[in-house]
Amino acid sequence: MFDRSLLPEAVCEFVVLADTHYMIDPDDSEVEFPSRRRQSARADVAWQMVSSLGCPRVFHLGDLVQEFPGTDDFPRALEEAIQQFRAHGIDPHPVAGNHDVGDKPDPTMPTRPVTAGSLTDYHKALGPSWYSVDQGPARMIVLNSQIMNTALPEAVQQQHWFEQELAEHADRRLFVFLHLPPYLNDPDEPALGHYDNVAEPARGWLLDLLARYKIELLLAAHVHCAFYDRVGRSRYQVVNSTSFTRPGFCHMFTAPPPPDQGRDDADKLGVLLCRIRDDRTDLHWLRTGGRTEIDSRLASGARLLVTRTPANLPDSPLGVSLTHPLSNRTEIPLAWPSSIRQTVRNDYPLLACLELGTTAVRVPATDLADPFLQRRIEILRDEQVRIVATSLWANDLDPPRLVERHGDQVDTWEWQLAGTDRPGEEQLAVLKVLGQAGVSQALSAVVPGQSLAGKQHPRTRIGFRVETISELDRQLVASGTRVDRVLCRLSPAPTAAAAIDEIARLDSLQAIGNIDVQLELLGQDVRSAANQVAESLAAVTRLHGSRLFIDPLIDFDRTMDVRHGLLDPFCNPRPAFHVLRCLNTILAAAGNAFGSGESRIGWLETGSVVFGTIETSTASIGLLLPATPVPVEECPAEVTAWCSPPGPLSVYHLAGGLLTETTTDGLAGVLAPGIDEP
Repeated sequence: MFDRSLLPEAVCEFVVLADTHYMIDPDDSEVEFPSRRRQSARADVAWQMVSSLGCPRVFHLGDLVQEFPGTDDFPRALEEAIQQFRAHGIDPHPVAGNHDVGDKPDPTMPTRPVTAGSLTDYHKALGPSWYSVDQGPARMIVLNSQIMNTALPEAVQQQHWFEQELAEHADRRLFVFLHLPPYLNDPDEPALGHYDNVAEPARGWLLDLLARYKIELLLAAHVHCAFYDRVGRSRYQVVNSTSFTRPGFCHMFTAPPPPDQGRDDADKLGVLLCRIRDDRTDLHWLRTGGRTEIDSRLASGARLLVTRTPANLPDSPLGVSLTHPLSNRTEIPLAWPSSIRQTVRNDYPLLACLELGTTAVRVPATDLADPFLQRRIEILRDEQVRIVATSLWANDLDPPRLVERHGDQVDTWEWQLAGTDRPGEEQLAVLKVLGQAGVSQALSAVVPGQSLAGKQHPRTRIGFRVETISELDRQLVASGTRVDRVLCRLSPAPTAAAAIDEIARLDSLQAIGNIDVQLELLGQDVRSAANQVAESLAAVTRLHGSRLFIDPLIDFDRTMDVRHGLLDPFCNPRPAFHVLRCLNTILAAAGNAFGSGESRIGWLETGSVVFGTIETSTASIGLLLPATPVPVEECPAEVTAWCSPPGPLSVYHLAGGLLTETTTDGLAGVLAPGIDEP
């Protein structure tokens, strides 16, 4: 069901899923939310997808059932939930959740706290609620968050056991699993009345141990919303559910609520594949999408492509320009099941950058002066994403001071010339001094007055025009100045590939290291955006060392220029996102099309289809981009010719993230009933 053939080798793998919330079939009974009727089917598909991965260890982070301990239907629900995962040949390592054993000890919680009886029942049904297992170089430690801060003797037993466990295995790679997150937004946030965190003193005790023993990864759940942070050097991720989202958290998005009062934001549901490698652990969010059954293509043998993370794409040119902030904080209104307002942080843009395989982001340098945003940018950089800090070069700008203040947080400084394509003499002098000091620098231009069809007022261009680059290079040479990069605005007309070809034909540049390009997605045509990003990423392989920045990451839906981004207003991926995600990995794995600088690319436009070919040292890739849906019988003859002689073919449906293995003779059957996306 999944294809991992394009990933680097791992020492071992494990899978994590959470909050499956198996629900006894309500039949014709009334339910509070329509999506409740889909929970058990969604859980079943998630277990089936997890089983297909074949990982020896599977961790379930709690809340196996919808019922609570002590209710009449709880025993039956738990038994049926156990039967569900065993039917798929899975015996997961369970983590105790509030729906499994009881709520945390807070008098405002909606259900009863964990008791000696409910804890005993859990241990009889599922085994110990704190324990450890080994896998390869890793020691994996499961904790029961529900008994923390209670007067139960088991709470003290677990505490002493955990401290001893860490001390005895301090030389191992340590992974910790629990249900309740220690915190969501801030380690100092309140706990009384807060449904979604661990209270003091257990919180401080746990976080201190994480930092002291340099835990590699902490995984929690419960929230049905994803969060990502670091505790010291420890990575800390809160994993989303397989079955439904929690309504209150959609307040973090500037959009109307998702279906079912925010409870059915199905695009966010999934499971986490963790791949332990020699020097790091790669985290892959595998989206289940709220499936209630395995669709026909997967049932017929197609596989979902698992794509690389930024750390495994060192030569990829793919970047994004953060027109929106990387994150924002929101106070969720005081609403059940919490009794206080909860401050939450939107980590979905950051997680999307990692899922996409982004290797560089452009951020305004002013974000570095904001402690909150600076922290999020630092976390992104820790994940091997290069930071390009942009700053408008006004008269009062002091670049050396800016570099001194934030130099250890930035990989490249992009100085943006205000209203001109040419740096002045004083600017050239500053560039020269910083360059001699080893500061990585890029130049860009911010120039108004660019006419755009259908717009009353001219717009502002960010980036140089290609035809000005040679003259800029001569100016830099004459002043004895060199820059590492310049940014060009990529015009989609006539095609992005044609614009990149124009850059590739520039005479040898002496004072400019690389030419980066920025593709601004215009309008709201989903197919056009998917085709543009695919064509641009493929074409930029001609420019060895260059980067392609996509703008915007998130939709613009309330500005003078409404346009789609890679993510919709809920921060869910649009088709263009998946096209980039998949093509990024495919090209990186295909004889390192990004790193060699020796790829041969050709383009053919026939009818409503653009067909590109990319030849590397080890692979031949054909890229089929339909401007409109094309019946398979009208597929250009050049495609069939390119597929000759007969042999095996790997066909990737980029927007769907699907791989189908076939042969030349079977190509028509794979493409049928037609070609409607890249």
